Amino acid sequence: MTDTISVDVSPLALSILELLSERPMHPYELAATMRSRHHDEFIRLNFGSLYHTVEVLERNGWIVSAEREKEGGRPERTIYRLTDSGRKVLLLTVGEILAEPRREYLHFSAGLMFMHHLEPTVAAEKLEHRAQALHALITKLSHLLDELLASGHTRLTLIELEHKIALLEGERGWVRKIAKGITDGKLEWRAGIDAGDERLRRKHGKSAH
Repeated sequence: MTDTISVDVSPLALSILELLSERPMHPYELAATMRSRHHDEFIRLNFGSLYHTVEVLERNGWIVSAEREKEGGRPERTIYRLTDSGRKVLLLTVGEILAEPRREYLHFSAGLMFMHHLEPTVAAEKLEHRAQALHALITKLSHLLDELLASGHTRLTLIELEHKIALLEGERGWVRKIAKGITDGKLEWRAGIDAGDERLRRKHGKSAH
């Protein structure tokens, strides 16, 4: 029978488990490594959430404090290591994420749902602005990907960055297509279902009063 996990492991928690699978680290080193590897392009990273997540992982028994480190006049720092159960959670979580699509709630989807409240010209303008912003982000990440590949990183190491660029490129093309459809008048600017549609009347019959 296939193992399953009964907890929701956040991207930040997964990143911590992954880094500790390499070697023990203290939270400050975890944060610095995440930024150097550009994990913050994919997870929301701040020290408050990092320390809280470390505490949760320790309570769950997935990481433990291995030793304490003190440098000069700095406060003592706890170094954490991954446990066997933490490694199991890491592997199960990664496998589950790859295998199972997950429902995600995006702000952009909400904007599209209610876009019809805007004037068509305004909506088209906003979408074109989004397309330009996406283009700038794609350019930035593509340069970053090229630099990292040139510096010796393998493609597999950077596969999530390649995936993000592909998603952004797809969204940029689709957004520009919708903006053009609005401008050309090919996208009907009316939400809902026409109450006078003959097909509806045939399907549902006369409405009861």
